[in-house]
Amino acid sequence: MTFAKALMGGTAAILLPMAAAAQDYPGQAITVVVPYSAGGGGDTVARLVSERLGEELGVQLNVVNRPGAGGEIGIAEIAAADPDGYTIGVFGYPDNFVIESTREVAFNSAEDLDFLAQFDSTPMGVFAKPGAAFSTLDELRAHAEQNPGAVIVGDSGSLGLLNALAFGDKLESVLTPVRYAGGGELMNAVLGGHIDLASTSSMSHDPIVDAGGTPLAFASAERMEMFPDVPTMRELGIDQVMEVGRVVVAPSGLPDDVRARLTEALDAISTDEELIARFETAALPYAYLDSDAVSAKVEETNAALAEVIEANRDQF
Repeated sequence: MTFAKALMGGTAAILLPMAAAAQDYPGQAITVVVPYSAGGGGDTVARLVSERLGEELGVQLNVVNRPGAGGEIGIAEIAAADPDGYTIGVFGYPDNFVIESTREVAFNSAEDLDFLAQFDSTPMGVFAKPGAAFSTLDELRAHAEQNPGAVIVGDSGSLGLLNALAFGDKLESVLTPVRYAGGGELMNAVLGGHIDLASTSSMSHDPIVDAGGTPLAFASAERMEMFPDVPTMRELGIDQVMEVGRVVVAPSGLPDDVRARLTEALDAISTDEELIARFETAALPYAYLDSDAVSAKVEETNAALAEVIEANRDQF
């Protein structure tokens, strides 16, 4: 049990009111913590889901932004909240795992968080700069073999770095990584020809392609309906799946009936055509997973990411 959970304790004084409250759940507004600033992808998903989930549950869901430390502050707040169903959270998995695997934090996701659903999934990708000497993965491999260490791959954020490191290892080529503070700087670098490759999400497809760049492959399990012409890495012989999935979580320890009410409501709204259309309008690849499915995905992905992190620990 982590320090965050230990603070909550397990006294009857807490548990008895909680059990009583569960009988009429939800009887008041629910807080939805987002560990990022307003306006980004995670915040957008939280607001789309909260509006529809509130209608389903018959109460107001209030989204609050708790940015800072790459998501650590907000995720820690979710993990430390009372498990009464009145505080839940939305963030981009695997931000939590990367954070807790690379530094000391006040939460342990496996113990402190209950994954209730996933609503979208955006794969990472590798893009070639405009005018690059290669436009396919085979051409990149041949170019890198002839010029070891000369191919520069830029990234921003922990997942971008993980994607670049794993890609280089599995390509069996020597690539030189360069880190940028944000996605805007990374985009300027690849579009300006200052780097050869960009490790970034599929949502960078349009601006890079419009400027003459080439998406070499996406680290997705299957081809994206949104970009059917871009192959997956697996199709090209690189067994790599690395995606950002916006998940709905609660602090561990929800009463069974509260958890059932939440997961049933999330499942119910998952097929709402208007909600799905709003995701598409926001260019968010809709990919709903229920609680069992998202929990299985998290367990499988954590194992794969842990190997990459451990092999490249000096990079973090």
